[in-house]
Amino acid sequence: MVHHVTHTRPRRVLRGLLPLFSLLGLLAAVTALTGWAPTPTPVADDARLLILGFDGGDGRTVEEMMDADELPNFKRLRDQGTFARLGTSIPNESPTSWASLNSGQNPGKTNISGFVKRGWNSKKEPSPGFGFIDTRDERGIEEFDNLPLPAWSSPKLAGVAGGAVLVAFLLVFCVLLRLRFTVSAVLSIVLALVGAFVGWEAGKLLPRTYPRVGNPHESRNFWDYAGDHGVRAVVLEAAQAFDMETPHGVQMLAGLGVPDARGALGDWFIYTDDELLFDRPPEGTKKSSKGSGLTAGTKFRVDFRDGKIQTHVYGPVNFFEVQRLEAQLEALDEQMNDPSIGYKKSVELREKEDALEDELRTAKRERVAVDLVIEKRGPDSAAVIMDGHEQVLEVGGWSDFYHLTFPLNAVLKVKAVTRCKLVSLEGPFELFLNTIDLDPEDPPFWQSITEPHDFAPELVRAAGTFETYGWACVTMPFKDNEVSPETLLEDIEFTMNWRKRVAYSQLERSDWNLFMSVFSTPDRVQHMMYKYYDRQHPQYDPIEANRKVTFFGKEMPLSEVIPEIYRQADQIVGDVLDKYVGPDDTLLVCSDHGFQSFRRQVNLNNWLHENGYLAVKKGLAKGDASGFAFVDWSETQAYAMGLGFIYVNQKGREGRGIVPAGEKEALLDRIQADLLQAVDPKTGVKTVIESYRVADHHSGPYLEDSADLVLGFAPTYRVSWKTTGGGMLLEEKADGSWAPGDIYTDNTSPWSGGHPSVARDHVRGIFFCNREVDLPEGGPDLMHIAPTALELLGVPIPDEMDLEPLRFVSP
Repeated sequence: MVHHVTHTRPRRVLRGLLPLFSLLGLLAAVTALTGWAPTPTPVADDARLLILGFDGGDGRTVEEMMDADELPNFKRLRDQGTFARLGTSIPNESPTSWASLNSGQNPGKTNISGFVKRGWNSKKEPSPGFGFIDTRDERGIEEFDNLPLPAWSSPKLAGVAGGAVLVAFLLVFCVLLRLRFTVSAVLSIVLALVGAFVGWEAGKLLPRTYPRVGNPHESRNFWDYAGDHGVRAVVLEAAQAFDMETPHGVQMLAGLGVPDARGALGDWFIYTDDELLFDRPPEGTKKSSKGSGLTAGTKFRVDFRDGKIQTHVYGPVNFFEVQRLEAQLEALDEQMNDPSIGYKKSVELREKEDALEDELRTAKRERVAVDLVIEKRGPDSAAVIMDGHEQVLEVGGWSDFYHLTFPLNAVLKVKAVTRCKLVSLEGPFELFLNTIDLDPEDPPFWQSITEPHDFAPELVRAAGTFETYGWACVTMPFKDNEVSPETLLEDIEFTMNWRKRVAYSQLERSDWNLFMSVFSTPDRVQHMMYKYYDRQHPQYDPIEANRKVTFFGKEMPLSEVIPEIYRQADQIVGDVLDKYVGPDDTLLVCSDHGFQSFRRQVNLNNWLHENGYLAVKKGLAKGDASGFAFVDWSETQAYAMGLGFIYVNQKGREGRGIVPAGEKEALLDRIQADLLQAVDPKTGVKTVIESYRVADHHSGPYLEDSADLVLGFAPTYRVSWKTTGGGMLLEEKADGSWAPGDIYTDNTSPWSGGHPSVARDHVRGIFFCNREVDLPEGGPDLMHIAPTALELLGVPIPDEMDLEPLRFVSP
């Protein structure tokens, strides 16, 4: 009897406490899963602001089409409110412009100076680098939420797991099953040891650091300030906003800058049995059929055997395996540094080190892959089976999304989505595989595409799967002459349609005060289609320009594609005006910059050489055309790189600088004066309209690596492709030697429209409002958008914003 009472009392006590433990556990789980936190008092519910952004929306083009009655909804918006051509940033590149528009701050504060920025090599000589992303970013595990396991070391995870299992099974055995305490304890200890072992091993599966693509943007966006004051916001396709935390109540889908699932910038692939291609997977070739380099593309030679191709889709590098091998090498290095080890042991360790180094080199080069199988199903169709998912495609047809899983280990996986097009089955076979995007339904915790992280799957539930790479649309393979205009336009139509679907799904909600959505397709179309639209473009071919294509369900000549993308934007404006803008709501429509045809390119380093500012080394060779390999730094005063940037070779700043800091301004005076007199001998046009000294226009802590001069060329002129990467046009002479070539050349690239390095007044964007605005002298600037949005929402404007808000004529 005593024995029975002794064991019943603990069970009764434990049973009595179980409801309390369950309630506490439920509350903890709900808090952890929902991220619940107290919210600030929101602004008034009726203070609604809607903003539509159109990347590349050109003020001149829109005004001309409105006057021709081709854009009825833009015209309606102008007539009931305000239209103006919107001033753009210096420089007028998309990441720079959107960062300034979203933050209301100049590039000296945002730290986004352009697509390309000056970096330094080991000799402190200039070298081009990315200005809008950080490809070498690395974060510790403690910086991330949404981990599949707690961010604990193996010993701690083992202890916690073992302890949790011990307590859980003691409760089960003693309370629920009513076993004797001794038996319960023994069984629970055994299971706890198993749990501890599993916890120990699981702790090894989460690396302590994560390589990723980071965002160098250092300013806060206007929706962040709004969120601080309780504004509930939905922001879609926000350029240069990835990897930036938002306040509670702000939901943001990032746009430009987001990498693909390989951690790259839009890698794409072509699988073909072309007999002239010899490079097979996994390496393939990064050269086009003409021998030029592909922009982020790889082509693979594959062959049918018994009507089937068996190959792979290549995803990310397995950084977990790389770090595992690096850790083993580090431990091995410590052993080898021990002076007490003998000769035989040291030889053994050296051999092991060599083997590990070979493994590491392979791990850094190889990519996690999934199976790709193509099976002929008829003369005009094939089954494309990717990672076990099958779709049957007709020749010329696109697939729906494939969902791929690239496992890094038992816990870490990169989930991705992609689409492909069966270009041809015969003569030769060709399958085009688009960018492998991060799957929005389950993005990796270390490379989030939304804030908060779970907003991405919420969007999928509302509108279906969508692309996530920040530069959607297949412009790069079109630029490389690897896909047809039809393929490009099909992809642009697909992208614009899913962005509309996502945007409209969020407009249907009633729980926001601020809504913003950006559509980038006008920019992509104009970059590629100007050679069909501009009759004076050097690539204009009237037969090709009049060739019929189908775009948004309409048959039209290629020359009409640019006007059509503006008509599609007009339709979006009409939908939003008619369905979602209430009588008390404010609608703003804006863009980051305008557009021009890109007919002629300017080789700036050739101009600097011809005008005595840049010296070239003796004995130039063909391979010296890029990366400043042509420069004699001991005699060079200035050099060019990026999209219209000139830098002084300054003593004490550049590794081999020769210009004293005190002489810099006088040198810039001379360069500016000479540039304003520069004339293209073929056209007689003065090619440089403006040049901006960055220090005179920008302020803030991030001016150190900014250009000394940013140029503004005449319409239809742009800095050359060679200059962008720090190159010079070299030409071979009759005697076989190489020398600097022409300053001005025709643009022969399919990338036939542009805006970077064009004088600002000739690439103004668009500004619309459904209310009458008292426009400032000189017109509105994109840095007016952020403070104006905050004032409309009743939020204080922070001191760091550069401009005052726009004023309205009436409430």
